Amino acid sequence: MLPARIDAAEIALTVILLACAFWMSRRIAFLAFVFQLLASMAFGALTSAVHTELGPTDIPTKTLYATEVTGTIIGLEPRNGRIRATVQPSKIDGIPEDQLNWNVRLSFLGDSRLSIGDQVRANARLFPLRPPSVPGDPDFSRNLYFSNIGASGFVFGRQFEVVGGGKLHNNNALVAYVESARQHISAAISNEMTGLETGIAKALIIGERGEVTPEIADNLRKSGLAHLLAISGLHMGLLCGTVFFLIRFGLAAIPAIALRYPIKKWAAMATMLAGLVYLGLSGATIPTQRAFVMLLVVWLALLLDRRAISLRLVGVAAIVVLVLRPDAVLGASFQLSFAAVGALVAFCDGPGRRWLDRQGMLSWYERGGLYLAGLLLTSLIVTAVTAPIIGYHFGRISMLGVLANLIAIPVMAFWVMPWIVVTLALVPLGLAGLSLAAMKPGLTALLETADLVAAQNWGLWYVAGLDMWAVALGLLALALIVIWRDKVMIIPVIPVIAAAFIFQLTHQEPEILISGDRESWAIYDPDAGILHTSSRLNDFQKDIWMNRFGIRPEQETNRVKPCQNDPCYVAVSANNVPSRIIVASRITNPFYACRNADIVVSQQTDLPTNCQASGTRAIIDDDVLWWQGGVAIKLPETATASPTINTVRSETGNWPWIIIGGRAGR
Repeated sequence: MLPARIDAAEIALTVILLACAFWMSRRIAFLAFVFQLLASMAFGALTSAVHTELGPTDIPTKTLYATEVTGTIIGLEPRNGRIRATVQPSKIDGIPEDQLNWNVRLSFLGDSRLSIGDQVRANARLFPLRPPSVPGDPDFSRNLYFSNIGASGFVFGRQFEVVGGGKLHNNNALVAYVESARQHISAAISNEMTGLETGIAKALIIGERGEVTPEIADNLRKSGLAHLLAISGLHMGLLCGTVFFLIRFGLAAIPAIALRYPIKKWAAMATMLAGLVYLGLSGATIPTQRAFVMLLVVWLALLLDRRAISLRLVGVAAIVVLVLRPDAVLGASFQLSFAAVGALVAFCDGPGRRWLDRQGMLSWYERGGLYLAGLLLTSLIVTAVTAPIIGYHFGRISMLGVLANLIAIPVMAFWVMPWIVVTLALVPLGLAGLSLAAMKPGLTALLETADLVAAQNWGLWYVAGLDMWAVALGLLALALIVIWRDKVMIIPVIPVIAAAFIFQLTHQEPEILISGDRESWAIYDPDAGILHTSSRLNDFQKDIWMNRFGIRPEQETNRVKPCQNDPCYVAVSANNVPSRIIVASRITNPFYACRNADIVVSQQTDLPTNCQASGTRAIIDDDVLWWQGGVAIKLPETATASPTINTVRSETGNWPWIIIGGRAGR
């Protein structure tokens, strides 16, 4: 939320002073709590500042349209029929070698023969990190920056060669070994399994989602089963639980060991190792890191004979993940993971504990009924808690996800995940085909469930215009209730909820979006419910903007109107206040446009400074888009008001990963 980075030394001094204030006021509970809270927030800011300082420097700020890149491949991922490779460059024509302290992400042809550790030389086009297209759009450049990627691009056809292999630059032997193991498992799955289940198997075992077709991914999102593709607490918990059960069961079958040694603790230690292996093989994403840290605390609690499941467990995991990657807190993955797990732990540590304690007194069929009831209740809890986050980030909420999970979770728990454990054990022996064949019916059941639920369009709600502060304050109120669990907490929670409602009621979604690439634009007519777009708008950007205005895919034909003209004249109405808009790549007669339109947009040419005096209320030209990035405009609500203009630069600030106008922030 800050306009630019803060000095690490200054915030470090702030942390020290607040920590001293906490110590001096430790005998006054409320005052000590306030200083502790402020010190924790300052420490979070310090962690972010340190990570920003350690980020890549001297990253490209302009496009290299044709350059030769030489480097070592340190990561491979199939993606939409191509191969996305992370390359550690040793030489890039046009960039001094002493400025190559960052990696490059290159796209190769899908049938390219590449391996981790290969040294390649390729003719490619490199692009700098791209800021959000317009204010409010996802910021992919931030994640690339903190992943030490300074540029991305594609290789021209087959204009590349492998000049060496087997050795990784900068002695990343462990990374090379893990990535090689992932590629070996990926090849084994491709050789032994066919059909749509292949992509799902790779996503569940090694976190590789490049072979999941767009149709399947969309069905999983619509049915509320998209969490199955992201290896997180469900996968890590089921895998570690399966390993723990098998090892403890096997040791318990040997009386000489079971009666003399702590086999439960032995199984816990073996499970910790299995979780670490799965963490590496799955790509160590944020949800997987969180899940591993939480399970690590659980196993340590078992070793120390302490209670494992508590909200402190969630807190420890959050601290560890945020110290390693503080930028993760801004992503949907982190927010959904901790919201869901926090709610489930709070339930299991409270009302759920009394429910679970009764299982020992029930018969087997009563336990089965209790399991299904618990599955339904926990699904309802997770759906309710994560719905605002999903709606804010993706613009749609699956209300049938509860029913879909009633089928998917048991299939994952009792069929798919045990066979994944067997597969990982058999891959080194070359016998993975047996376990993969047994796993396939379970994957088929998951796909058919997703397809069936996704076909029910009425179960997918499209929401638009959720305010960031409203969602954040609503979740804060829920967190306060969950943490303190006291009726008196309803008093401080009431103003928080009231503030959330106020923010949402006063939220104003802009109707005009002009992309910083100076090619794409969209204009929404609130009164008619029609989205006017440029004819050159790509499908990816169109989907983002359709979700932003709550337009369903099946409504695209009737509610999305591409404009084939240049200039394009659009007349829209907001609250019965008409607005005339002209959008063009180039305007040859700017004064005529300014006299006949309320808003004039010239994407690739500058407009005269006195054009606005001709009668138009706002002008956006090449000069604004080049130096300020994409633009979002809120139409006036009265005939005498002026439109509200917001730019990417003013929205995102002056951060080093925001490159606008050929300049990076500092």
